[in-house]
Amino acid sequence: MTASARVLVSESDFLALPETIRPAELVDGEVVMPPSPSFWHQELLGRVVAALRSWSATAPIPVTVAQAPLDVRFAAGRILQPDAMVFLTRLDRQATSPLERIPDVCIEVLSSNRTYDRITKRFLYAEAGVQEYWIVDPSGFVERRWGQALARSEELTDWVRSPLLPGFELELARVFE
Repeated sequence: MTASARVLVSESDFLALPETIRPAELVDGEVVMPPSPSFWHQELLGRVVAALRSWSATAPIPVTVAQAPLDVRFAAGRILQPDAMVFLTRLDRQATSPLERIPDVCIEVLSSNRTYDRITKRFLYAEAGVQEYWIVDPSGFVERRWGQALARSEELTDWVRSPLLPGFELELARVFE
């Protein structure tokens, strides 16, 4: 039995792939296609995004809230689709995909591929300069990561607050009910 050769894809080949509703990411030449999200994954994501958008309408700072599917170039050959993201600026409506600006906050709702969300994406986001990473665990808590290499963390079970998002508060009992 022989091992099959690893086929790497260029960024231009990746961007030329047909449009799809399936999530697809490029990580150092490999196309990663996470499983389709579950209903509960999408429900949790919708609740978090709705809270962020409600806050952003009156936020004391310029902010843009976005959600997947939306390609973001985190580095050459690294095009990812965070479940949700916050940019501490207003993005131009004419911005094309993949976005060239790194989100300040990336949010992932854990899927069945927990290692990819918890470890791989954390390191990719950290290398790109993401300031905070929220990992929403469907079992009922949020892990907020920040600092160098996103190494500092806290497990939140009541409220999500962030020094990056003044005035934002997310009551987790309402998210997970």
